[in-house]
Amino acid sequence: MPIQIPADLTIVTLRDSGRELPQRFTEAYARTLLQRASELLQARADIAFRAGTCERVVEEMPAGTRSDVVDDAGYHFLSAAHRAGSGVRVLLVDRVSRPELGGESVAQTRVCLVPYGADVGSTSRFLAHEFGHLLGLDHADAARREGPGQERQAAAWMRNLMNSGALHPDAELTPDQVRQARSSDLARRFGGP
Repeated sequence: MPIQIPADLTIVTLRDSGRELPQRFTEAYARTLLQRASELLQARADIAFRAGTCERVVEEMPAGTRSDVVDDAGYHFLSAAHRAGSGVRVLLVDRVSRPELGGESVAQTRVCLVPYGADVGSTSRFLAHEFGHLLGLDHADAARREGPGQERQAAAWMRNLMNSGALHPDAELTPDQVRQARSSDLARRFGGP
């Protein structure tokens, strides 16, 4: 039986000067992404993220944040405004200022942010990658050294779900990453070892 972690989905539409900005996420698409990301993690680490609530909200970003996309300050505002329930919260937004927001605070807040992507495969892998961060996993290539003799290691990083770049369709986790994810605070909260 996999570790089952509840995941609440929040589709956030930004409002700028009283006008709602475009939002491409639908509830059906959000649930499909969650299902596919969960299937990937269940196959790799026997951890599943099950759908909880799915809500739509409209937010006007506060002063000091960008109003047209979510930036770092906007992530912190949204993660405070839409806290994780008993499990995790996924904030689905149309656009972000850079691909990964939240940095080190993601594991503490249990809130991750996913920008819209038309390709369900790559976007669900991105969500699975963010779930990896929620499970305490760092980027596999954080200590990257490139150059002659590093080709084999670089190829392994590119196949890893926690690669900081594009994610391979058959993204994998190492046995050490699986152990770390299954023994994370989040996994232990829901029956992990």
